[in-house]
Amino acid sequence: MDFVRSIIDMIIVLLFLRMLIRPSEAYYNPIYHLIYRITDPLLFPVRSLIGNNNMATLFVITGIVVIRGLIYVLFLSIPIGAGIAISCLHLLQFLFTAYFIIWLVSLSNQFRFGMPLFNVMERALNPLRWFLSHLGVSRRRFHFFAFFLLWIGYALLTVLFKSQVLADFLWSYKPILSSLAEGLMLLIALFTLPGFFSLIIIIGALLSFVSPDPSNPIVQGIYGISEPLLRPFRRLVPLLGGIDFSPFFALLFFQFAGMGVQKLLQKGLFLLLNAYPVLSLPWRS
Repeated sequence: MDFVRSIIDMIIVLLFLRMLIRPSEAYYNPIYHLIYRITDPLLFPVRSLIGNNNMATLFVITGIVVIRGLIYVLFLSIPIGAGIAISCLHLLQFLFTAYFIIWLVSLSNQFRFGMPLFNVMERALNPLRWFLSHLGVSRRRFHFFAFFLLWIGYALLTVLFKSQVLADFLWSYKPILSSLAEGLMLLIALFTLPGFFSLIIIIGALLSFVSPDPSNPIVQGIYGISEPLLRPFRRLVPLLGGIDFSPFFALLFFQFAGMGVQKLLQKGLFLLLNAYPVLSLPWRS
């Protein structure tokens, strides 16, 4: 089950990336070209009927989510509606964490965009920019309001999907607060091992020993994400014997701080909501 879910998640990631990559970029960039080559077989039958590439991609993603829900129905012996709701919840969690990664990268690199990877990631925020601009939010305040929009939107949609899964679900402020806390815990998990940002820091530290090509887009992306996270630690941790130990101390800080905040959230939520635990869905291990 976990292997199948991982494969499906990877396909969904590639399809979402496909939506952000322009055809001209796929022609010149070998990585983007590979993404096009992998996803083309999935999109070709639908694209021939719909015509629009983005609409075809969304249609295929929707179909994959439904198929994954039916797999849950088969393996977990649950109703069809619950299986599809669980699949939608997993998609929602993926989108929320992915958008937070993009949000943080955009925030830390907002004056240094120009690299291909960052340009693609920045496009993912365009729908949020359009929505918030229509609410009168200025560009200077975009990142602040975008975070709360993503966080609150995640919590409300999570409550909606949970109501289709949990038989004893009751609409009240408790599941909303629980989902808000769950969203924060998902974000914290990105910084603790084996979360995305901690892995990027490790990869960046290992790359520093082999002196990679700085013009490589993958290397640029890794350093573009890891360097803003390490910058505060470099100010505090001096070089020892010519070796930069800031990644080590950054990982320690993120690990222990993240674990501490997670425990505080769980205990606080337990006391506040009378044992309405975070991440309590029945299919979680």
